[in-house]
Amino acid sequence: MGSLFDRLQDEIDSRDSQDDGLSPADLLDMPSGLASVVKQIVRRNGMKLSDVAELLNESPETAQNMLDDLVEKGYVRQMEVKGVMWYKARFGRRRSRLSSDFWSALDDAVDSEK
Repeated sequence: MGSLFDRLQDEIDSRDSQDDGLSPADLLDMPSGLASVVKQIVRRNGMKLSDVAELLNESPETAQNMLDDLVEKGYVRQMEVKGVMWYKARFGRRRSRLSSDFWSALDDAVDSEK
């Protein structure tokens, strides 16, 4: 059985690995054109394929490929509204802000009580 720190870190890591979704850091890592589309999806609270294609000044097929990639990465989700497919931003939950120093101190405190 691992230390308390190891068990808690494993729990955090497993939650983080299940946590797809968009974060502000993800927008910074995206190419500017893609990031602008995602920002528009957020601002408009969703967009249709035709709107995304128009925004990109691309064909619907090209826009669909880009949206499929965003869906696969977990940044955007598809939803059908009145027979029309909409794309909405999918935000990730906030990550833990507790540092490893905190977990080490907690582990030391528990070990000293043993």
